[in-house]
Amino acid sequence: MPDARRPLTLLQLAIAATAAVVPVLLGVLLAVASARRGDDAEPARVSERHVSVRHVAALKTFESAIVRRDHAATPLPSPDALLERIPQCRAAWTGAPGLMARARMTLGRGVQGGPSAATRIARELVTIDQALLRFSSADNRRVTDTLGLDGARWLDAVARALASPVESPEYPGRRFSVGCDDIAGAVAALARSNARMLDVLAWRGTEVERVVERWRPDQYVEISPRQVARANPWSGIPGCIYLGHAARDSGPVYYVGNVRGLDERLCTRNEMLGSATEPAGVVRLPGEPAPDMPFGDPRWKVPPSLGALLQPLETLHRPAGPLYRDFTAPVEAGLLPATWVPSPNRIVIGGHAVDVGFSVDLTIDPDLQALAQQTAACYTGRDDICRALGMRRKEDAARPLGAALLEHAMVRMAAVAIVDVASGRIEAVAGALSPCTREEYDGPGRSRHCDRRIPYPVRYRPDALLNAAVFHDAMPASTIKPIMAAAFLSDPVVGPRWLAAEQAEMARAGNAWPSAQSLRGQLMRSDSARFLDRMFCADRGFGPCARPWEVQSEASLFGWNGGCSAPRDDCGKRDLLFGRSVDGAGDPRLRALAIEVPYGRLLAEPAGGTISAPFHLRAPLALDAAKVRRCAEGPDGRRPSRDDWEKCGGGVVVDVVAEGWGQGHARASALGSAGMMATLAAAANGEERVRLPHLVEAVRGVSHADSGSSHSAAPRLDLGETMPNRVTRDAASVILSGLAYGHRGGTSRLACEQVFEARECAQMDWIAGKTGTPTFPNDDRSLAELARLCAPGVAKTRSERAACGPLRPYKWYVAAYRTDRADPRWTKVIAVLTERNWLIDTGRIHGAGDHGPNPAAEIAMQIAGRDAGLLPWGAQ
Repeated sequence: MPDARRPLTLLQLAIAATAAVVPVLLGVLLAVASARRGDDAEPARVSERHVSVRHVAALKTFESAIVRRDHAATPLPSPDALLERIPQCRAAWTGAPGLMARARMTLGRGVQGGPSAATRIARELVTIDQALLRFSSADNRRVTDTLGLDGARWLDAVARALASPVESPEYPGRRFSVGCDDIAGAVAALARSNARMLDVLAWRGTEVERVVERWRPDQYVEISPRQVARANPWSGIPGCIYLGHAARDSGPVYYVGNVRGLDERLCTRNEMLGSATEPAGVVRLPGEPAPDMPFGDPRWKVPPSLGALLQPLETLHRPAGPLYRDFTAPVEAGLLPATWVPSPNRIVIGGHAVDVGFSVDLTIDPDLQALAQQTAACYTGRDDICRALGMRRKEDAARPLGAALLEHAMVRMAAVAIVDVASGRIEAVAGALSPCTREEYDGPGRSRHCDRRIPYPVRYRPDALLNAAVFHDAMPASTIKPIMAAAFLSDPVVGPRWLAAEQAEMARAGNAWPSAQSLRGQLMRSDSARFLDRMFCADRGFGPCARPWEVQSEASLFGWNGGCSAPRDDCGKRDLLFGRSVDGAGDPRLRALAIEVPYGRLLAEPAGGTISAPFHLRAPLALDAAKVRRCAEGPDGRRPSRDDWEKCGGGVVVDVVAEGWGQGHARASALGSAGMMATLAAAANGEERVRLPHLVEAVRGVSHADSGSSHSAAPRLDLGETMPNRVTRDAASVILSGLAYGHRGGTSRLACEQVFEARECAQMDWIAGKTGTPTFPNDDRSLAELARLCAPGVAKTRSERAACGPLRPYKWYVAAYRTDRADPRWTKVIAVLTERNWLIDTGRIHGAGDHGPNPAAEIAMQIAGRDAGLLPWGAQ
């Protein structure tokens, strides 16, 4: 056994890492590494990602050869034509098998006398050409024309590449010569798995104009180094990513795998697990979910976009870069937590001590994540998943779920976030799009089966394809009412009196519905007008009133309005990984271990009134009492309806009123809404401090057995922050009591009765939730009307321009629920954001306004009901 303290050479490290992946080839790969190290040796600066300069140059020969199919004038070359046009490769493409081929024969995996490289290349070019035809002629094309491969253009590009050395900024001062083996390798890479690589390349039709401007007029594709980068082979091997490991008392431990051989030899070892007790099993999950996965695929347990979510931790997860070195070698005082002792992070693999990246413990509950993701898929059109889960809706009777809507999808988008109340752990973040909605962001056009009347332009937006629970935000609408209610009950003047009145009614009425005049009754019925009355001090005749700014301050106690004290682009965002504020102090290297995602903002505005400017909190000011009174009472002062505030106008007043509706510039994500509810539920449980939602439990080093215990303490990094819970227990209990009647006779009753029997909804006390409906200008318009109105060249009024604008028909639901009926404490919170769909027969939006069942509430109840054991997890 080599001395683990002695540093390895780069070659030894590459051999050890490769041996971990495919141990049986270790001897052969020694020779390969020795023979190949040269042009692609370690770059001038070690980075986490490695790019073969020669491989990229060889792949770029296809940029000029992929053309419009009717412009592909020359056929693909035969093996003889290849050798004739590229004579310098004759020996390489017709001679004896290469080193790797001989290695396969040595191990009994190859057959002497197989096809020559020229024959293989000719076949693979045909594979690429056929794949281009499929790729560019499908319903949802990512390119603007049907494409093919022009043989003569490719051969000309190959000849130029072989004759012209290339340079790269990664290797300053060096020039690389592309060889015949590089060309053969590039063809094989592009043809592999039916040319699967085509999906990740940059195509005309999906790239922004500023990118396409630098392309040749006849260029359809660009192949860049970032698209073919791989883990740096000289920097060691990455650590493991475990799901729900620290929170599980029993059952298997799950980890996310990439390379089967490496994962199975590394992530199942006790040193990596870091647990003093043997798990029931260690199960590999082979990557992130895909839209078309079958029900039983284990990838449902992994959050979508996990790679993007964890990207800031790559500098520790992979053993490269300065921060990894800071954590494994002595550094200046003050950077690392006092409990962290820098030491080499190595593990012995194949007889070699190899640097290994730090492992990441995620808070995700794999089973709950799978349920949330499958429910989102079910409601966005996957009827096979609905059947497997046994999900039904009363409205659909015996028909498939959502049968009356376009694509047979109840919603066009669903985002779900679930948080454990006691710990702040994010247990699920799920997101799904219906196929036609996905096409709106994946461009450049809609499939034949998608309704072309939908009033949104198709444009390529990769960010909109990411996990919607984390990266998507919308106006929160009435889901801000718990924040507003908490501000009212903490008002220094009327708060104690209002709280005492609510508590007295609760004691007197028992389980009877709260009165319409009470705060609980207004929460139950989502009475926005009466909430605005309270917000603008109707109890004092709408005189001078500071309550809007108390609401603004209260929002910060729920984790919203982070980074908004001064104009900033990240106003209202929060760190997803450790739940930290975006404007906290600390070493910038540790601050970089964060990904700022939309969370929540309320009563903020753009600097200078320009919508594209950075946002900051509205400065408290005295509002014009006369304008406020006219908004509340109408022009004749007679308060004609319960929705009297809807006719409000008047500069700053109307802006603040819009925020009180949860509209205007207010924004929240599903994650931020779940965090708001988690703070409320924790207060009702009596928790005096709260940890805001976080995805990472810890980043851990390798632990090693010693004589004193089964495992020595491994270095462990947790950058999480707890904060005092300033929402009082009494106020939180009152608010949740009001929300607990929403499904009995309030705005979520119809949704509840789609999932449960009506008599169950009338008695349920284990869930307390709030609906929300952001403004949408087309609730009363059909798709046919919109198609005529929004056609190019049609003159439009101001309201009609809004109808053809970007606003989408969202619905919200946020709730706290109990998983143990015998325990009065709230266990978990869930937040769901959906985009409603259109009905097939009328072309009108489903659930216009507050009419009809709220699909976001349905999704939440489908999930919470199964998590609480009240609904079956599968078809019966």
